[in-house]
Amino acid sequence: MSGLKLFFDAFSQPSRSVWLLLETNAIPFVPSLVNIASGDQHTRKDFLEVAPSGTVPAIDDNGFYLFESSAIMKYIVSKYQLPDHWYPSDMSKRAKIDEYLSWHTGNLRMGAAGYMFMKYIAKKMLGKEPEEKNVEEAYNMLQKSMNLIENYYLKDTPFINSKEISIADIQAACEFTQFYMADLDMLKDRPHLNDWMERCKSELSPKFDAVHAMVYLAREKGAFKDL
Repeated sequence: MSGLKLFFDAFSQPSRSVWLLLETNAIPFVPSLVNIASGDQHTRKDFLEVAPSGTVPAIDDNGFYLFESSAIMKYIVSKYQLPDHWYPSDMSKRAKIDEYLSWHTGNLRMGAAGYMFMKYIAKKMLGKEPEEKNVEEAYNMLQKSMNLIENYYLKDTPFINSKEISIADIQAACEFTQFYMADLDMLKDRPHLNDWMERCKSELSPKFDAVHAMVYLAREKGAFKDL
């Protein structure tokens, strides 16, 4: 089948970032679900041909393969000529978006995903309680990352380093929504960050809720209640 094909998992934060960008901009694509929990990333030959890293998301755009969420989002903005605010053409503005994207994976993502794993998933997967120092390290990195977003990336602008929403905001927002599955609101005691999240939801409505439907369902079913 020709056209853009997206390999993704609805419970993957980076997957939701790309998915949300596509949906918000009404870009047609063929969805291909990769169930990480079931190990699809190790066995799906069609997926591994596109993403030998075994990580989601990944795209097959008529034979052009690409993985890594930020690279995919930049490609989508350029390929489909999306509004400039998503990834500005102005060199200085673009550099500030790239600054966040370069920082994101080793900081907010590492802290948020690490804490979520240590606190709610590790015991079930590993059969034992994680070491408290590892939980604490992940939590501290998460808090440090939130501090920097609050005090630097959102210091003078309503969105991350920008007056308008960009792919940087999508990337960050989808990281925080992972905690919804555990019925946690990590931003409730941070009004500045919470206001930013509400602005993101408004800009991305109504697709934001549609993309997060499985996350909301996991919360409703208490998926992490006994972990």
